[in-house]
Amino acid sequence: MIKEAVVETIQQVEYAIENGADRIELCDNLHVGGTTPSIGMIEIATEICKANHVEIAVMIRPRGGNFVYSLYDFEIMQRDIKAIKSYDIDYFVFGCLTDDNTLNEWQMKTLKQLASPIPVVCHMAFDEIHLEGQVKALHKLIELGFTRLLTHGGPAETDIFDNLNQLGKLVVNSGGNIEIMPGGGLTKSNVQELISAFPFQEVHGTKIV
Repeated sequence: MIKEAVVETIQQVEYAIENGADRIELCDNLHVGGTTPSIGMIEIATEICKANHVEIAVMIRPRGGNFVYSLYDFEIMQRDIKAIKSYDIDYFVFGCLTDDNTLNEWQMKTLKQLASPIPVVCHMAFDEIHLEGQVKALHKLIELGFTRLLTHGGPAETDIFDNLNQLGKLVVNSGGNIEIMPGGGLTKSNVQELISAFPFQEVHGTKIV
């Protein structure tokens, strides 16, 4: 089982690695759900991760709030990806929606192509999509070539253990073509309970280690 620790400082990077994290998701401003970290932060964190044989994923999100991005927001995301591509990171993490909370396929495709050959991950913006539309959105992510989906399985305020049916449905519909990684409310204290209920291969959280 891969444990992905969400961090926003170098001290948290070091702590997570020391305590068994297999992958770091690097963000800034976790109080708004995470935004794109600075270039200096990415550079140093990547050096530390590589020295310790730990993967690193970098959040691409220009601001807090919703996941409906204006042309300026989207231009920032594109320029950030272009700048960060020169560093030895393992994944980009982003999610773009339309005004009616469906997957913004054009923006997701554009960012995915820009990030290539670095693999891409869709984050919890996915959870804003109406439950009835999530399987369709999942298949679109597979079609676009996304490597992994980070999801809570339901709205952010819900208990992840109440969302096991939806998480399981996503795993079944993934067909093994995209990794489903649960997150939101998972800690090192309760993660084993989740794995006992459903054998996820990867888990995510700020307190996962």
